[in-house]
Amino acid sequence: MAENLDLASDYSPTREQWLTAVDRVLKGKDFDRTLVTTTLDGLRIEPLYDGYPTERDESGFPGFDPLTRGAHAAPREDGQWDIRTRIVHPDPATANAQILEDLANGATSIEVQLDLGGGQGVSIRTPEELARVLDGVVLEAAPVSLRAGTHAAVAADWYRELLAARGVHGVEPSGSLGLDPVATLVSTGEVAMDAQMRAGMEVSNTPRVRTFLASGAPASGAGASEAQEIGYVLSVGLLYLRALIDDGVDNPASRITLEVTADVDVFATVAKIRALRHCWATVLENMGQPIDSTQIVAVSAHRWLTQADPWVNILRGTAATLGAVVGGADAVTLAPFDSATSLPGDLGRRMARNTQLVLQDESGIGRVLDPAGGSWYIEAFTDELAAAAWKFFQRIEAADGPVDAADEIGTDIAVVAARRDKDIATRKRPITGVSEFPLLDEQGPETSPPPAPDDRPPVPLTGPSHEATPWPQRRLAQPYEDLRANAGDTTVFLANLGPIAVHTARATFATNLFATGGVRAVNGTGADVAEEFKASGADIACICSSDDVYAELAEDTAAALRQAGARRVYLAGKGDYAGVDEYIHVGVDALDVLTRAEAAR
Repeated sequence: MAENLDLASDYSPTREQWLTAVDRVLKGKDFDRTLVTTTLDGLRIEPLYDGYPTERDESGFPGFDPLTRGAHAAPREDGQWDIRTRIVHPDPATANAQILEDLANGATSIEVQLDLGGGQGVSIRTPEELARVLDGVVLEAAPVSLRAGTHAAVAADWYRELLAARGVHGVEPSGSLGLDPVATLVSTGEVAMDAQMRAGMEVSNTPRVRTFLASGAPASGAGASEAQEIGYVLSVGLLYLRALIDDGVDNPASRITLEVTADVDVFATVAKIRALRHCWATVLENMGQPIDSTQIVAVSAHRWLTQADPWVNILRGTAATLGAVVGGADAVTLAPFDSATSLPGDLGRRMARNTQLVLQDESGIGRVLDPAGGSWYIEAFTDELAAAAWKFFQRIEAADGPVDAADEIGTDIAVVAARRDKDIATRKRPITGVSEFPLLDEQGPETSPPPAPDDRPPVPLTGPSHEATPWPQRRLAQPYEDLRANAGDTTVFLANLGPIAVHTARATFATNLFATGGVRAVNGTGADVAEEFKASGADIACICSSDDVYAELAEDTAAALRQAGARRVYLAGKGDYAGVDEYIHVGVDALDVLTRAEAAR
């Protein structure tokens, strides 16, 4: 038994003493491989941070240059942040009802995704229909943000007319017109860039809203790392900033909203928002602009939403919201947990609102300015992430900005996305409910059926188009979900050899792995594997036991399974046994294994 620690003593070991103690525990294992994590940006996450050099601590106080610790010097009023909900239902009447319901039940602003033809969202074709969508909304009190893709300039002009018709005055920039032609370009491959930029200049002084949105969502959806997303947002924001400066707009930075995605990694989200704020303050200083008008909004990353076991999305959304608020986002939009399957249902929309309300009112996480400040880990992570993001930003600028460099940026992101895909395929980066702990008999939420498609022609657009290769937008769980959708009633027979205590661990592993692809496991006792396999109705089989049992029985069992009709024989573990087609073990490419299993049906 270890000696008792004298808690009254001054226990302050040195790093060398700590490393010595760790070395005894590791017993020869490599320190870096065991305890150090490397991000997709190549940043090291150490197991211990024992200080933060004071000469590097330039963060000062919240609200002061360089804004690392927050854009505001005073705490949020009553610890509240802007709880924003996104409206996507195609039917204008239903969309209006959802807007009023959200605002009456805790949301403080809304974002309306509009479809003026050929897109997704609330289907409208005239400014009068936009007015009906926002009927009953007190525009002076409830900030409205728009998202209309290729028709963003048209929607912005309609909304500007609506504000004038309703007599809304004042210049406080709360919502956003959502003009983001670069995002449209990289998402769809085409945009009338000049027309949208000109429209941005014309509506730059619209009351109550900011004009341009520099969103990192397209980069995130394509698989970007944290540094890549920040660098991309900086380059897009700078493009819009330069255009506003050239047009003579007063305080141009106050017309731009920066948007980043909040991911399931809480600490990475915190560091990402802090690093973006720091880098953007540096951009504004170099452009001779005040930094006190910075606005950063966060949206939950769509790439982590799952259709399989969507209830886990509630936990993912909670983590994303926590990271966004601790990082200092001014507004947070949380996607309903069921939005990857179809239109969000009433339960999903209510849960999205209430997740933020519970964190705000019961957890009180918004009452403290920069709660991550002083954490040596977060401070170091923020610094390193900001440096990596700045390098990526400089590469984009050296390539003449995000428009001309769109294809090059997409290629760089694809390289990182491929590395993440490999981690997901090998389950090094697990997706709960999908690649780990799958539930094949889960009961999903009730879905909201979409209305009939709007067959009216789209609102016409004018002006030449700028083209680029669109960045693929997909969810990370999609490959597993595709396998599950095509699995049907496929089963795998588990030839469990030896006593329960001997085969249980590997049988459980095999059951879990095959279930990630929708393949159900049927357990055999090993008494007569050939007859048990025939009775199971399975096409494939997997031998499960210990290495000692494998040495004695694996080859005979594989031969018996072959003779009984098994199209493919697996073994849980490693080895080299005649008759075994494939070995499944920790670190194996599960997607590759499951794809071949599907082909063997």
